[in-house]
Amino acid sequence: MAERKAVLFNFWGVVVPSKPDGIFQNLEERHNLPGWVRGDVFTRHTMIAQTGVRTHFVEMGCGPPVLLCHGFPESWYSWRFQIPALAAAGFRVLALDMKGYGESTAPPDIEEFSQEQLCKVTLVGHDWGGALVWSMAQFHPERVRAVASLNTPLFKVDPSVPSSEKLKDIPIFDYQLYFQTPGVAEAELEKNLERTFKIFFSRSSEKVRGLFVGLPEEIPQSSMLTQADLQYYVSQFEKTGFRGPLNWYRNGHASWKWSCSQPTGKLLMPALMVTAGKDFVLLPALSKGMEDMIPNLTRGHIEECGHWTQMDKPAETNDILIGWLKEVHQKAAGVAPKL
Repeated sequence: MAERKAVLFNFWGVVVPSKPDGIFQNLEERHNLPGWVRGDVFTRHTMIAQTGVRTHFVEMGCGPPVLLCHGFPESWYSWRFQIPALAAAGFRVLALDMKGYGESTAPPDIEEFSQEQLCKVTLVGHDWGGALVWSMAQFHPERVRAVASLNTPLFKVDPSVPSSEKLKDIPIFDYQLYFQTPGVAEAELEKNLERTFKIFFSRSSEKVRGLFVGLPEEIPQSSMLTQADLQYYVSQFEKTGFRGPLNWYRNGHASWKWSCSQPTGKLLMPALMVTAGKDFVLLPALSKGMEDMIPNLTRGHIEECGHWTQMDKPAETNDILIGWLKEVHQKAAGVAPKL
């Protein structure tokens, strides 16, 4: 195979070449994709990489590459408001179905969700995607041009206390302990997918406190989602279930051990941390002190916004991301990598 510029992501087992060629397959939509994202608006590809891992992503635009990494329990579709906006701002946008989700490979083994692999590109993540892009920037800084996270701060690794033990002392993270036993959370979350996503995807002003416990059987649909949006998420999880997504949580202890074995220092690349004033899990206060680890940190904040930032406040999110991306790439004019 001819040599070509590429970004190699062993996290997902995907190689993104300079131009799509015969190794890609265009995916015909067959899973209830809402009409406004059909046709030629997005270019959709699946690739089988050298590890045999299939990664699905959506691509739009030309220019410096920006990878969008979603969180739990989501999809590339969670970035539907950002993809066209960032592309129109002059960037090549690639939004992934993370491993275990949608059209991407969903291996059953927990160890397949290790974060010790690898990337020169600008990374943007939310929730688990945020944790992942911080890991990329921290452990492979030579491969990351800039990094941004929505809601998820960079937590300093503490080698003296396993992350799984720390969770026990933080009540708002109790749900992560519930997720640890294989089969238990899957049964609850998969019992009624439409109800599950109505519970997960709601604005802070609509939120009924608690995760499933004590909630009524009939849950009102959030104004954040159309019926077509809701059905798309349901259709994706009908294919894969929740085992792969939950394995990101179950591999936490192994990822902590690996992180402790790696040399760490300050992150010197441009970075953006966007907090949401009404996120009651990833509280803005958790990001306090990040400047000590990231001297070139820019902050964005959306006060009247819950956890699902890019869906809850898409216009505000786009303004923050585009302003930061343009500043970063203008400073690096002439040296930004082209894929």
